[in-house]
Amino acid sequence: KFLNGIIRLTKPKKILEVGVAAGGSSSIILNAVKDMDDAILYSIDYNEKFYRDKNKDSGFIVKEKFPHLLKNHKLYTGGVSAKFMDEIGNDIDLCLLDTMHSNPGEFLDFLMILPYMKKNATIIIHDIFTAPTNLILFASIRGEKILFKDKNQIFKNYGIGAVILDDNIMDFVFDYFFLLKLNWNYMISDEDFEYIIKLFQKHYDKDTAEFFIKIVNENKKELFVNKYLSESVKKINKIAWWIPFRKARDNFRERKINELKNKLEEKIKYNK
Repeated sequence: KFLNGIIRLTKPKKILEVGVAAGGSSSIILNAVKDMDDAILYSIDYNEKFYRDKNKDSGFIVKEKFPHLLKNHKLYTGGVSAKFMDEIGNDIDLCLLDTMHSNPGEFLDFLMILPYMKKNATIIIHDIFTAPTNLILFASIRGEKILFKDKNQIFKNYGIGAVILDDNIMDFVFDYFFLLKLNWNYMISDEDFEYIIKLFQKHYDKDTAEFFIKIVNENKKELFVNKYLSESVKKINKIAWWIPFRKARDNFRERKINELKNKLEEKIKYNK
């Protein structure tokens, strides 16, 4: 209701969807613009195949159930938004953001699409009450917030909200880069990084792009440390389990974990 209603009300000509999955939202959007001859939906999904069923393509629902709506649709798969944004181009009227729901997910997606949005464009974010990343981004974006009028509907629908972007939103872009300082739950690939940094260097100032590079390096180190420690401590605990005396068992754990930390520090220095 929310997605269809905003589209029917604002009649956007150029729509971007980031995060396609099976294609349910694509179908709703395309149905909403089926009588608008000049409206086009550009959809982007990181995966070429549907993440829940590798036998199906991302966005398969549109092709299988609603092929008559394909005339208004262009689908891009197999990479981050930055890979496709120059081809999609500027003057995007409306964007639906529905991707990772985990840091840096939607934070990065928003920064990749923002330079291509039209003045006072509308951003719709899904799952703002079930995914902290989405909620933080929604609350942070400067603009007029739109939610269901019936507040009970907000929670029944897992939370979907829209923001009509302020005129001067680009003046505060560093605020959104600062969100990336929150701990990352996964790391972007080197290929993704190259597409993203190229876009950021093109549309944002030098200091902001360098700030992003530092954040990536910080999180690479943090994720590496956490993964290495977690896996190694499990092995230490398995060995320690066989030691019959508690004091000896605790001493063994402490000694081995300290050795592990020292080894890890040396490894990080080497990697630098």
